[in-house]
Amino acid sequence: MTITYPDDGPFARLLRNVDNRVGLVEQIGLVTLLVLVVGFAAAHALLDKLFGVQIEMKGEIVKTGTYAIAIFGSAYATHQSRHLAMDLISRRFSPRNRLVLKILLAVFAGFIVILMFRAGLKSIDNERARASHALLLSAQQIAWMIPIGSVLIVFHLVVHTLIDIDYLRRGKTPPERARSGH
Repeated sequence: MTITYPDDGPFARLLRNVDNRVGLVEQIGLVTLLVLVVGFAAAHALLDKLFGVQIEMKGEIVKTGTYAIAIFGSAYATHQSRHLAMDLISRRFSPRNRLVLKILLAVFAGFIVILMFRAGLKSIDNERARASHALLLSAQQIAWMIPIGSVLIVFHLVVHTLIDIDYLRRGKTPPERARSGH
């Protein structure tokens, strides 16, 4: 079930629709990764305990899967607007000023993620120079998760910021998540 917002204009509605579709793909990917990593680790533990069979690349696969879950989980958290927020300061502002603060924080977060993206590209170049073909997944392939995750995070930040700007332009206040007090 998709949540609808009655005050969304046509532009905000379109952006939310696209954002929700990308978020659904991320959610499916995250669940798939989690099932694969946990299933692989459980299968390895059973094979080891029952039959004494060791899978040589177990650590590499679990580490890479966990890293991928962390990066893409961050992108999904951005889609859900569940990332760390400054509630202590923003709750003292009016809804309109909170919206402006949200936009400014999104711009700042986008700047930080762009730095992360650039660091990921540098890491890819560094790993390309050291290319080791002995591993199932090279460090270079793992390093690609940083720019891909960064692009997804920036995508969600831009979409949410454009929706907020659309609300500001129309003189409306977008719906906010309920505050839990902690």
